[in-house]
Amino acid sequence: MPSRETQALILKVALELFNEHRSASVSTNRIAEACEISKGNLNYHFRTKQDIILALFADITVEMNRAWYEDHRNPTMEHMAFMFVRQLRLIWRYRFFYREIIPLLRESKLLRRRFNEVRVRRVAEVKRFMKGLIAAGLFRTDYTDEQLDLLITSTWVLSDHWLNHIETTGQDVDEAAFRLGYDILVNMVTPYLTPTGLQALKRGDELTFLPEPIAPA
Repeated sequence: MPSRETQALILKVALELFNEHRSASVSTNRIAEACEISKGNLNYHFRTKQDIILALFADITVEMNRAWYEDHRNPTMEHMAFMFVRQLRLIWRYRFFYREIIPLLRESKLLRRRFNEVRVRRVAEVKRFMKGLIAAGLFRTDYTDEQLDLLITSTWVLSDHWLNHIETTGQDVDEAAFRLGYDILVNMVTPYLTPTGLQALKRGDELTFLPEPIAPA
């Protein structure tokens, strides 16, 4: 198998195993076995499990870089709904990372630095998008920059830690749980909307949040 294909296979299998069992419970030996390759072959591509996690976060970053920094070009309520759903889908696809976000960032200074670089860039883009909503008459103009910053921080914290919240309350992690997360995000934004924005607000009833079915526990 070509080197690039082997690397892609390792990341695919590692993501599946991490999502199912959490990364702390999955060894590189187990990943190699699931890939049907030798441990030496895996180590040729990724020296440690931490290197695999860094590569998976790089995949998250690549996905964001494709289009997430063009959001300001489409300042509509429909696109805001799409942004919320897109974020929740990303969290589901890389759920091990968001379930383990605190220990993972604590264990790796490099991962923490890269994560914070992404966060700074994303916060700036979301604020730019919200300024577009203001210019389009969808967001109210009587909120200060500081209040917008608080709103962005609130939505960021909620989305990043939504999976942990659901699991600590004993609820099932399913489509309904993600729909609830979306509804809470919308509820956070609602006070900032003008009557026009409220009229255009897209509720989550007809939206699909998960890109794949959830296997039964």
